[in-house]
Amino acid sequence: MKFKLVAVLFLLFISCHDDDPLIADAELEGEWTLSDVICYCAFASDIDFSLTKVSFNPNKNSVTVTSESEYSFFRNNGEHTYGGQANRINFSDGSVYYFETKGELLTLTFEDNPDIADDEITYIFKR
Repeated sequence: MKFKLVAVLFLLFISCHDDDPLIADAELEGEWTLSDVICYCAFASDIDFSLTKVSFNPNKNSVTVTSESEYSFFRNNGEHTYGGQANRINFSDGSVYYFETKGELLTLTFEDNPDIADDEITYIFKR
């Protein structure tokens, strides 16, 4: 009986192994400037997104946000630590973003809640 219990526990343990790599954030490193926000929201035509900058430090798993705008777009000013896996960044407040880099562009897309109709938002940053 003990052998069966140990075998079942072993099978459960190996079946829970996660093959996804840790967050692939090396390409995030450096400073990025916000260039656009895509959402179900309205902004004044003269809004200057470039007043918001983010700087990723993968060695510390942190992003520093500096904004001279009266609006807070991506996150509040300051340093924010993150975790994640593969192409997902999650912050301590529970917010999760998918990221994609293509050359000089970084796209961060908020992982929306299907129960909330208008929470989709995407941030476009440039180097």
